[in-house]
Amino acid sequence: MKIIHLHHSGFLIQFDDKTLIFDCFTKIPNNFMRKGIPHYFFVTHGHSDHFSRDILNVEKEFQPTYIFSDDIPEMHTPRNYRMAPYQHMSLGGLDIKTFGSTDLGVSFYIAANNHRIFHAGDLNWWDWDTTLRPDIDPAQEEKDFKAELARMKGLPMEFAFIPVDPRLGDSFYKAGEYFIQEFHPKVLIPMHFRDDFSIIEKFKTKVEPTDTLIPDFRGRNITLKTSWLDQF
Repeated sequence: MKIIHLHHSGFLIQFDDKTLIFDCFTKIPNNFMRKGIPHYFFVTHGHSDHFSRDILNVEKEFQPTYIFSDDIPEMHTPRNYRMAPYQHMSLGGLDIKTFGSTDLGVSFYIAANNHRIFHAGDLNWWDWDTTLRPDIDPAQEEKDFKAELARMKGLPMEFAFIPVDPRLGDSFYKAGEYFIQEFHPKVLIPMHFRDDFSIIEKFKTKVEPTDTLIPDFRGRNITLKTSWLDQF
């Protein structure tokens, strides 16, 4: 198993028999794609920093299948599926459940190859500075985020991809910290920070000590091949 950070909230997970790709809106290096292996593209919502129509141009030899949030218009391409929040689907050895978002679209909970993977999309505790976003109700944002996570109570969490967004200022860590407290995932992978990789170390200083492993990575198209992943 390999986990590759593409960019922002984009990740690629390689198993021996399949590849899962989440929220890709940048070009995937050719060496990350494997001929004759099915590639499953998951898109949590239609924002331009999570979705590009370029993924529809993947060559047939990579056996692409697309699982879109239903906020994205129907695509006229083979093997594509649309899912609303709180739906369930079995597909190609994957068990896929959707949950909601505190912005747009869905979040994905996937059982694959004896692993449990959660990709939050834009499900985040959007605790904006109200001097910058006077339209935001911080109390309601907290309530909405925690209510959505309550819907997932009891689900085993192994790999969780959670927004750690530096635009939130001093509140950037709240979603990740709360997620760790509620679910104790084995691994929490920060995302949704563009190229501000320094936010990962800042996040770790906020939430550690914790039994949850938090990888540190410093670039786009990086394979997370550190000792913490070897045990999985």
